[in-house]
Amino acid sequence: MTPGKSTTPRTPAVEIEDLHVLRGEVSILDGVSCRIEAGTCTAILGPNGCGKTTLTRTLTGQMFVTSGRVRVLGETIGETDIRALRKRIGIVNPSPGNSHAANSGAIVDVDLTAHEAVLTGFFGTIGLYDVATPEQVEQADRMLLHVGLAHRRDLRFALLSTGEQRRCMVARALAHLPELLILDELTAGLDLAGREQVLATVEMILARPNPPAVLMITHHVEELSPRTSQVLLMREGKIVASGPPKEVITPESLTNTFGCRVYVRRTHGRYWLEVLPEAWLDLIPRT
Repeated sequence: MTPGKSTTPRTPAVEIEDLHVLRGEVSILDGVSCRIEAGTCTAILGPNGCGKTTLTRTLTGQMFVTSGRVRVLGETIGETDIRALRKRIGIVNPSPGNSHAANSGAIVDVDLTAHEAVLTGFFGTIGLYDVATPEQVEQADRMLLHVGLAHRRDLRFALLSTGEQRRCMVARALAHLPELLILDELTAGLDLAGREQVLATVEMILARPNPPAVLMITHHVEELSPRTSQVLLMREGKIVASGPPKEVITPESLTNTFGCRVYVRRTHGRYWLEVLPEAWLDLIPRT
């Protein structure tokens, strides 16, 4: 045992057991079970409509659980004060079509400055209606510096580039020092440079001492941080594979998950997919 080092196990960030979510007669999640350890990075990969976003919404009480058990940061969903729990979670969901965007922190008043937008993270509001404390003002400045936007502090949010807006939303989500950070399709709609800047921001978060548990929802394996410790593959409301990236990110598992023949290569700690033109013929129905 290392002198002075605590051996007390940390409470898992997320524990899900046999989770089912039904809407009417439609099964959205079907027997999902998984565990995310504190301070680690987990990625959920899967095609559109497979249940990824629904799974994240159950973690914040935005979707009702039909059956099963969901524990987040040691609290059981359905048996805890969900408002208090949400204050311990940071969420970035940039999808403009998401009806829960305001709840997830995906949007703010575009007339706010970047600094004011980050400050709204302390209050969970779209606009800045409360007076921030000096400590909160300093924390917002630290977060902007942390994501590389200190030079944009006083620029209106609307004038930031799409990638800068995304990084500003990450700073907003981090302002109250969450224990769990959920990033749902974080790079959607970004160009190459914008995407890489956002991914570099995530990497810096994970590299800091005592990082939050990070749950990244994505379609793209190239977005996974080299620090990702667990990958969950989802298809049709089920987890079809889970484990360390080296075991899960294979041509066979990804072909099965996405329904498209793919090849995978790993370079400098990152994964890349290739789809050969002959695979296109399998994707187009032929008469």
